Amino acid sequence: MIIYSIKNNIFQYFYKLQKIKKNILLNNSFSVEGLKEIKMALIANYIPEYILIYNKICKYEFISNFFIKKYMITSFIYKKISYRKKTGGIIASFFKKKLNIKNIKISLSALFLILEGIEKPGNLGAILRTADAVGIDAILLCNNKVDIFNPNVIRSSLGTIFTNKIVIANYKIIISWLNKNKIKIISTSVNKIYNNFFMKKIKKKSLAIIIGSESKGLSDIWFKNKKNMINIPIKGKIDSLNVSTSTAIILYEILRQKLY
Repeated sequence: MIIYSIKNNIFQYFYKLQKIKKNILLNNSFSVEGLKEIKMALIANYIPEYILIYNKICKYEFISNFFIKKYMITSFIYKKISYRKKTGGIIASFFKKKLNIKNIKISLSALFLILEGIEKPGNLGAILRTADAVGIDAILLCNNKVDIFNPNVIRSSLGTIFTNKIVIANYKIIISWLNKNKIKIISTSVNKIYNNFFMKKIKKKSLAIIIGSESKGLSDIWFKNKKNMINIPIKGKIDSLNVSTSTAIILYEILRQKLY
């Protein structure tokens, strides 16, 4: 079947997934563009739903074998529905899945990342990419402001949204889980009164790094133990770094200490 019209139900379905942010939060599905990202979603065992192929530029029709519902689309439809300029002419939808915090495996030297109130999809995606590179055991999101399946999160994460183990939970559940499993936490702050992060020795034990939002930082709930507060030293005129940059610095310093 070829989709020609914007009145087509499948077009309308994808248009809502791609363009209308409010509907993304209400839907059990999400859209993925590009061969690499679609393959990563399939490898991560996300259940495929629909696939749209613009055959004049798509050279990867073999991937459609994983989808029961396949549709060809015209150039007009492709331009209307694609979120990115370069997707290789292939767009698919998958069903969302959730990971329960109780199912997270905890090793003796596990490293977890807790993100509170991240506001920008691009920042969340960049953090997910770094988390994958470092080998984070799981990412826990609380006071979540961004749908993790937002097209911009998927794009900026380069598909690592599918390789990371991600849990969405509230403060009480996360703190209870940390305490129950005796996981040490390190909370971050832009305030210079706290410890210089590079002076801190990281023990090879289970650890969780807490990162706050771009505009407000961390909530007071994470400030109870001042000894576990750290600060990235800044020598220039600015008073803070981009949240994804800060996260990368912290995670790689921990990785360096754990490896060497």
